[in-house]
Amino acid sequence: MFLNRLSSEQKELFLDICIHASKSNDNFSDEEKLVIEQYCDEMHIDVRFDENNPADEAAAKLAELSTPTDQRIILLETASLLLSDNTYDEDERAFYESLAAKLGVSREQADSVIPMIGELTDLYGRINEFVFG
Repeated sequence: MFLNRLSSEQKELFLDICIHASKSNDNFSDEEKLVIEQYCDEMHIDVRFDENNPADEAAAKLAELSTPTDQRIILLETASLLLSDNTYDEDERAFYESLAAKLGVSREQADSVIPMIGELTDLYGRINEFVFG
């Protein structure tokens, strides 16, 4: 939704984060791959499912390159990816919390994102039910 705001370098690093996030619970699901494909389309970059940078390096570089708004976008979109397969386990939670800390997003802000994504998912479900019956 907001990924077009990122620079080319940020986009590639964000894709690395997405790949690491998806693999964090050893279950790189088809839903997560679909979201990554959609993100790449939105960012106008080539799709890949192998990371180019270790997670810690990608997160550190993103923190360095990004404004606070960019950091919140990265965290929001990562959360959306992690929730896309309707599984949010301890490994994914640990990855998400670690990413938030590395990006410098406050714990309070990071904790507010997951429920927001849930509310948005519920709203989309209701809209689809209205439109498609």
